[in-house]
Amino acid sequence: MSPAKTPGAGVRLAVLAAAALVGLLGLAGCTSVDPARFPPIDGAGAVRLPGKVVWHDLLTEDPVAAKRFYGGLFGWSFRDVDLGAGQTYTVIEHGGRGIGGLVDGRGIRADVNVSRWIPVLSVTDLEAAVASLRAAGGQVFQAPVDIPQRGRVAVVADPQGAVLTLLQARAGDPPDRRPDDGDWLWNEIWSSDADASLAFYRQLVPAYAPGAATPGGYRYLSAEGKPRVGVRPKPVDGIKDTWMAYVRVADPNTIAAAAERLGGAVLVAPRENPLGGAVAMLNDPTGAGFLVQSWDPAWTTDTAAP
Repeated sequence: MSPAKTPGAGVRLAVLAAAALVGLLGLAGCTSVDPARFPPIDGAGAVRLPGKVVWHDLLTEDPVAAKRFYGGLFGWSFRDVDLGAGQTYTVIEHGGRGIGGLVDGRGIRADVNVSRWIPVLSVTDLEAAVASLRAAGGQVFQAPVDIPQRGRVAVVADPQGAVLTLLQARAGDPPDRRPDDGDWLWNEIWSSDADASLAFYRQLVPAYAPGAATPGGYRYLSAEGKPRVGVRPKPVDGIKDTWMAYVRVADPNTIAAAAERLGGAVLVAPRENPLGGAVAMLNDPTGAGFLVQSWDPAWTTDTAAP
């Protein structure tokens, strides 16, 4: 959730943020870049898991500050991959596993901060998903492109403007595993019309079904009995519809204090989550928003987190 640098610039943020990722993914079609160098999603198995968020890319206006911040906050490490033609993609690792990527967003626009997290959502048939998105009024920033180490990829925005990447994996997706502290825990769509978002994503990913009722009426989508994505009305005024990611932590209070020491900001102080644990909303030093959540429920087949 990146702040605009000038009044009114926020309405263009989704398009500009997507441009950085489009530029990188578009390298797959450049003869000067070796597309086989693009790193695969770590731990991919033999089975596709449509509807699962399998990766997260951070667009950042200050890669050095981002590495210092997330490394100090969660113990993440960073491995640069040379794609050729002077282009680099940074793999984010935790506990020896790749969990995301970092893309340099500098130079896109001087008046708008493009820093944000963008999820990568697994689909079974990318062409069908893109056609469904277009028919519903979504935007396609990067048409489907082949990345040999991953599969077919497109960068899009849903009909309400939330940006994401769609992936039809070359082989399969990373299997489900219980998240450790410092791992991705959950993903939500913050929507101006939650009913419309639920309907759209059920059309985009036919495997989705509504999750079971939760305390407080929290709504989410499941696939094959696994909770995958939450959908909620935007809890913060003045932002566009967006995807938000959660990182599991042992103590949100400790993490929030550390985030401020590392140059980030606490947007929502740690508080009890009605569904369990405690949650806080943070910004990294360049304004990319995310949440941290403590979470220790029984790991059942249909328990939404958080």
